[in-house]
This record gives sequence, structure tokens and C-alpha cells, in this order.
Amino acid sequence: MTDSAIPAPAKPDNEIYGIFAGPIDQAAVARVANGAAVASSNGVTHCHLAFQSSGGTVPDGVALYNLLRAFPVPITLYNIGSIASAGVIAYLGAGNRVSSRLATFMIHRTTSPPQGMTSERLRATVRSVEIDDARTEEILRGINLTKENRDVHQIADLWLSSAEAKEVGLVTEIAEFAPPKGTSLFFLGAA
Repeated sequence: MTDSAIPAPAKPDNEIYGIFAGPIDQAAVARVANGAAVASSNGVTHCHLAFQSSGGTVPDGVALYNLLRAFPVPITLYNIGSIASAGVIAYLGAGNRVSSRLATFMIHRTTSPPQGMTSERLRATVRSVEIDDARTEEILRGINLTKENRDVHQIADLWLSSAEAKEVGLVTEIAEFAPPKGTSLFFLGAA
């Protein structure tokens, strides 16, 4: 017999902590998608993910951005050092974006590697870069870059400190990634 006057203990939060360090590529998208599936299947209530990337391809950055926006459990991404290029596009997909006070961010216009080109290939490459620029610029419209930031971004790499990133809305909070002592970490970075 149970006494209904005694409330059942609250179920503890099932928060998980992990690390992603590596390029933004198709394999990274697959690893994060797998992590989302595992988290949602196991009753995870919040995912905390340390995030470090020097960038990658625009299509994979956009895919991660969309995946993080639709992540089945709340997720917080932490910039623990530097996030650049397509990594910033992916980072913007998380609703809660935290940055170490010592971290940096870099955004730039789409680039294409030099290679032997015919006039037809050159036109196709230009079209591809224009499409990727339009996609990334649409995502970047979600933050409030200053006129000076936009001017630099048009012609060069734009580097932002964590404080500057918070001012423009790229970061929602400045704090350190600090899993509770004894927490098991999972790793989603490149092997």
C-alpha cells in the first residue's frame, strides 16, 4: 500500500555532454544525425555539445544548421576555441549558443578551389559560389552584423571575439563548457 500524500521523487534530468571537433563534412552530418537519434531514443532531456571546427563545405554546414534547428531534444553548443566558416553556419542552427570568453569566430564569403577550368566549368563554378553565398547570407541575416563587420565580410575573413559575437547575436551567452564532475562524455568528432 502506498500513501498518496507522499509525492513520487522527481525523475532526474537526463542531460548528456559531448564533444565535436573536426571538419564540417558529410561524415560530420551523419555523426550528429546518429547522435540525435540516440539521444531521442534514450529520453535525453538536454544535450550539451562542445564544438570546435575550422570549417568545411557550405552544403554540409547548411545540413548541420537544419539538423540542429530540428534536433529532437534541446541542444546547447559551446564554442570552446574557434569556429570558422561552415562551422559558424552550423553553429547558428542551435537555439542556445554559448562561447568561451577566449573563443573566436570567423566568417567569410564562399570560396572555390583553383583548378583547371574551361569557360563552361568557370561559369558553373561561379553559379555554385553564388548559390552558396545566397544560402549562407540568408542564415547570417539572423544575426546583426555592424556595417563595419559587413564591409569586412564582403572582402575578407571577418574574425569576431566572443564578446563581439555576443553583441551581434551570434552567441546567446558567454560561459565555459563545464560538464559536472564524473560525467561520461561522448565524442562526435572526426575519427
